[in-house]
Amino acid sequence: MRHAKSSWDHPELRDHDRPLNPRGIRDSPRVADELASRGWVPELILVSSATRTLQTLEGMSGQFGSVRKEVRPGIYHAGVHDLLLELDDMLDGGTTMILGHNPGSEMLINHLSGEWHVMPTAAAALLVENGGIWSVESVIRPKEI
Repeated sequence: MRHAKSSWDHPELRDHDRPLNPRGIRDSPRVADELASRGWVPELILVSSATRTLQTLEGMSGQFGSVRKEVRPGIYHAGVHDLLLELDDMLDGGTTMILGHNPGSEMLINHLSGEWHVMPTAAAALLVENGGIWSVESVIRPKEI
């Protein structure tokens, strides 16, 4: 999943510290509700240490409040190689969510599945692995729910 829409209202903030804007605050729980309605409830969430990803996760707490979460600074501005290292810690036989940034989200999906999916803010993609082959089951985008 990519973080929800962030604010550019405070140019003095470092990129890492930018918060969500009102649309991002609104979209986070909507996407969480849609994920839950589809049965896409993770057992583990690996989240970037950036303010906007942590706030996205906070906005999803109504659905995912009891889910195990781990803050991973390495997800912030990660490329495919870094994200693949994070996948080493995903659950066997369970659902793990990586909550991060673009272009890493799009590049990871492409690397694993061979498919290209546009990941606007607050988009979530469900990838399924079967026998070492990854496929994209579906993508949720806030404007489509």
